[in-house]
Amino acid sequence: MEHRKTGDTDIHYYSDRLKRKLSNLRTSHFAIVEAPSGYGKTTAVRDFLESALPRDTPVFWFATAEEATMSSFRRFCRVIGEIDAGAGQKLLKTGYNAAVVGETCDALRSIRCRRETYLVIDNFQFMQPNLPVSLFSALLEHGGEGLHIIVITQMLARNLTAAAAGRAVLRITASDLRLQAEDIRRYFDVSGAPVSADGANEIARRTEGWIAAVRLTLSAYRETGSYSDTTSIYTLMEHLVWDALTAGQQVFLMRLSPFGTVTAYQACAICGWDTLPEYARDALDSPFIRYEGTGRHYELHAILSGILAQKRRERGDAFDRECLLAAGDCCRDECDAVRAMDFYAQAGDYERMLRLDLSALYFETIGAEPFYELALRIARECPSELKQKYPLSMLRIAFELLAGGMNVDFGVLLDELYPMIDKNGDGDPLLRGEWLLLFSLRHLPRLDEMMSVLKQAAELFAGGHSRVILPDSPWFYCIFAPFTVFHSVPGEADREADALEEYIALYTGLTNGHGAGADVLFRAELAHYRGHLREAEIQAYKALYIAQSMRQKAIWLAASFHLAEIALESADTAGWKNAVASIEESLDGLQNIFLLPSAVDTVKGMLLSELGRSEEIADWLKDGDFSERQLPSMEIGRTAVHLGTLLDRGKYARIIGAAEAMHPEGIQIRGFQDIYLALIVAVAYLRSGNREKALRYADRAVRAAMADGLFLQLLYYGHLLDGLGEECLERSFPEQMKRFEAEKKKYLSAYSSVFPGLSPKELPKDLTAREREIALLAARGLKNCEIAEELFVTENTVRTHLHSVYQKLDIDRRAKLAEKLLKG
Repeated sequence: MEHRKTGDTDIHYYSDRLKRKLSNLRTSHFAIVEAPSGYGKTTAVRDFLESALPRDTPVFWFATAEEATMSSFRRFCRVIGEIDAGAGQKLLKTGYNAAVVGETCDALRSIRCRRETYLVIDNFQFMQPNLPVSLFSALLEHGGEGLHIIVITQMLARNLTAAAAGRAVLRITASDLRLQAEDIRRYFDVSGAPVSADGANEIARRTEGWIAAVRLTLSAYRETGSYSDTTSIYTLMEHLVWDALTAGQQVFLMRLSPFGTVTAYQACAICGWDTLPEYARDALDSPFIRYEGTGRHYELHAILSGILAQKRRERGDAFDRECLLAAGDCCRDECDAVRAMDFYAQAGDYERMLRLDLSALYFETIGAEPFYELALRIARECPSELKQKYPLSMLRIAFELLAGGMNVDFGVLLDELYPMIDKNGDGDPLLRGEWLLLFSLRHLPRLDEMMSVLKQAAELFAGGHSRVILPDSPWFYCIFAPFTVFHSVPGEADREADALEEYIALYTGLTNGHGAGADVLFRAELAHYRGHLREAEIQAYKALYIAQSMRQKAIWLAASFHLAEIALESADTAGWKNAVASIEESLDGLQNIFLLPSAVDTVKGMLLSELGRSEEIADWLKDGDFSERQLPSMEIGRTAVHLGTLLDRGKYARIIGAAEAMHPEGIQIRGFQDIYLALIVAVAYLRSGNREKALRYADRAVRAAMADGLFLQLLYYGHLLDGLGEECLERSFPEQMKRFEAEKKKYLSAYSSVFPGLSPKELPKDLTAREREIALLAARGLKNCEIAEELFVTENTVRTHLHSVYQKLDIDRRAKLAEKLLKG
């Protein structure tokens, strides 16, 4: 497997130990090649595949990069499509988001490939931070009989390492790639630079067998006849690569250093050239810069990239800023506003930032931070004269602050912008209208005040549409329940519904459809909570139709969520499945918005909690880990799901502690969301033996809910309160007891009749979602092969899950499984 590419100085040497390991790639279903940068991982795998395989063997290389998750996923789908068109189409259809991760896993397991084929996933370390363990596990379980997947990565994440443990996975690590003293002696010998055994031992000691360091040591040895004065890989690379460049080449590569990968076109744009001059092409012809023919770009080795960035900064702030701005301008001209903003932010050029179309950046991630955090920095630090020069951009900054929950800073910025925009009533009417549109949201949720300001804005727009709040801007009030935001006064729900309808009619006209359907959804929620399921269903479908027509994805998601709840309470299994499918469909095109994963987790968590499947709720919700960046609009839902999960687990003290921390003076019912919290805390106090406090909170919740005839929350938590809810209801609203009992009977009957596939109460809690699914199919008589085909998994996977099910149910054969699950 040793071969030379161009002359004796570029020999690729591999130890016998490594060659034996690499030969196992041909018999391994899945292999992981893991080592830090500079160990020659990619080169070793590429050389082996080129030398060991027949020429017509399909080999697909997928090189990940520091790019948007969905961009990487779509490229990956296309590569999978080359191997198995059906699996590739399934992956593209399901997409990459938390709501449909199960389907994405099934699509990966469904890969079929009989011919000997290799898929190499290079630079996997860029993919793994956003990769769920379940997806990695599904990749390990791919169904391609002839497919060999090779993952090349730096350090594999601990959770992914655990997922691979115990499986038939070939592992090639740094210890396999490292050169020992005898290997170094042979390498130098075949390279025409013989070294003694003592010299080889010394090199091994200094380099620790790191192939990049050994290779540079060889170059230094050839040049100077000595290897004893070079002790660092960075020092070696600086001496042998950097110092060997001309001054012009050094400047050229420093200008490229903001990019990890760069095309020839980008290199020319950055340097102001029409074509690359000869000296630039020579600089790119380096062992540490690889040309990727498929993507037609150059990839800088991580070590070289680090040195170039360091040299760029050492050259001074002015040059560093010049390089960052050139990179930003290049991205701007390629319509990549996200990366352009990142480079401009690093350079601190506020004017260039404000020249970008900031409406394209709403809820995007800029570098390592969400745009709303960068917007806060701009609002606080941007010079006043630039704010006055770019008022439209600053209004967009204000909108991002509001959406990010930074209400105080939103207000401060609006106040600062007012004199710049109003100009004593002589300012641009459209800009004044934009300011008033945003100012109306400052009064949220007081609809009367919001409407008064919005009417003033409408006069200034004179039939035009906002350039700040666009139709495709996410609906930020509350992603799944406008009722929790706009129902703020007990007993006023019907009046609030009318007021919201009037507001949305005017608001959507000014924003060209943004938020369309929110008022109808409010009415659907109101009917739903009152127990009027037929009316609620009609209104929810109406909201869904409006949202789909106007491409309001957040309203679409919310309407689908409520349809799922209504279907559950109506014992409509098919309706529940259709609603969940609509939830998944609503996510198409929104995958790049950072809030979506937490939003989907929360929506699904609320549904799963109602079905008694709390073990399937996302871990961060169950554990209350709210450290990741999430919008404030999700706080109500995520808190409800988290506390509900704690309730299921009997963690009453933790619920009480959290509630007292959030409300030191006790829970006061100031809005609809407080009803949920009061009822959960009432249950926790009751189960902790404090009936007095439980009664106090239950009574507050009942009074607030029944002022508008909202039965649903009392029905949902009533059985946990051991009659406490009915006691409060009978004392304060005796005339409602008859209807309450009727609704309670109907609710419980519908819930218990929903088929086991939704709420399998007869199954033990420790069955996983996949075990439950397979167990139910097996109980209905499907064979292993039929289950495998139905779920797009292998028969071996089915057998493994069934074995686990038998153990957990304490049975020994399939017939008993059917008896246990389908009796009656």
